[in-house]
Amino acid sequence: MPRFDPRPRLRRALQRLRAKAAGYVGRFGRQTEEFLSGETEAQPIDFSAPSIPYYENLAARLGFAKVVLYMALFVFVVVTVICNHKLITYENLYYLAKDIGAATQTAQSRADQVSYPISSSGTDFALYRGGVAVAGSEVVTVLSGSGRQTLSENVAYADPCVRAGEAFCLTFGRGEKSFAVYNAFVRVHAETTDFPIYDAAVGGDGSFAVVTRSRDYKSEVLLYDGNMERVAAYRLNGYVTGVSMNESGDRLGVVSVESKNNIWVTKVTVIRIGNRITESTATLEGTLGSTCGFITEDRFAVLFSDRLMVFASDATVMGENRFEGSTPTLAAIGRGSVAILSRESDGLSFSRLTVYDRNAREDYRVELPGDHPISQAGDPTILRFGGNALYLRAGDTLFRVTGSGKSIAALEMSRGTLNILPLNADEVLICTPAYAYRVESKEFH
Repeated sequence: MPRFDPRPRLRRALQRLRAKAAGYVGRFGRQTEEFLSGETEAQPIDFSAPSIPYYENLAARLGFAKVVLYMALFVFVVVTVICNHKLITYENLYYLAKDIGAATQTAQSRADQVSYPISSSGTDFALYRGGVAVAGSEVVTVLSGSGRQTLSENVAYADPCVRAGEAFCLTFGRGEKSFAVYNAFVRVHAETTDFPIYDAAVGGDGSFAVVTRSRDYKSEVLLYDGNMERVAAYRLNGYVTGVSMNESGDRLGVVSVESKNNIWVTKVTVIRIGNRITESTATLEGTLGSTCGFITEDRFAVLFSDRLMVFASDATVMGENRFEGSTPTLAAIGRGSVAILSRESDGLSFSRLTVYDRNAREDYRVELPGDHPISQAGDPTILRFGGNALYLRAGDTLFRVTGSGKSIAALEMSRGTLNILPLNADEVLICTPAYAYRVESKEFH
């Protein structure tokens, strides 16, 4: 016997209730407007009377409207519970309540320094919910913006990696066969793959992608929705050199490279995620694609060995800028901009720092001759966007570039600094092996 599904009846009842409420509100509005504009034949209101019929009628109508709204709310709650009953568990409600409390605490206070366990090998960092997620070789730690440790879980990674979105953070060991997904307080998903994992990307809605390989293909991209369900798998003949997901979680960009007849061939794939999952591809020969990211929700930037290109959601080219006489060494992709640090083709000195807009057009550049402070500070290793500011680490010095390259300030860091995480244009989190500390723009000189 087929199982009874109450949802169609509830939906029809809600629609009828909404139509009645809309009609009532419309009539009430017209009658009130007529009364206040004097279009009716009603007598002037006698405020000395013990009761005023107009206001009694108004109170009755508002009381009825309140009942209608309560009924609509009740029906909405019932329908929502029925449609999502599989997702409503004690654990989810418990951690939702904790998340609300943590968000309130984060908004009220911000720590200047947060501490975490020292890793015996590598450590990776990612900004997460106003705080930071730290993946070490032995422990995964999540710290709120107020410095409170909300999660600590033992792991065993040889080369730990962490990727984070608004909803979840994902950790894995590069070259290992397992990954885990966490919210701010607990592991919500864990999975073992058949082959090693090389990279991952996380969207703001909780969707994520994991890069591995298969028996017959050099690369396989596993796509998951926000419920941790695998929804697609994309197999590629080339090696994935870059993967990125936009903040909404409805676009995934993948860059893969293979060699054909001793020529590098780069394949750029943009996957659109919705009720139907579709993909579009662009193929380029003779160039090597690497760093990639979404500069807007629907524009995908890819750095090649000889050019910068921006693709739309259907993989059509929206902009292209070829490098003349220089080779890119570092790149950062931010909101609507791409920054590239390049070296002269002779490889002797850094030549310039160039910022491009969302169409790959040059916005501004900073020339870096040999006597420039950035060139003299040491080898550049990290380049990050923080709002409209650029943060560049060269040696043990952190440079902050603003004003379209016209203002460059510096901050000395310790040699043990592992990473920098810009919070915005005026604040950056500097990560050391044991703690991370916040630095404001006024501390740069």
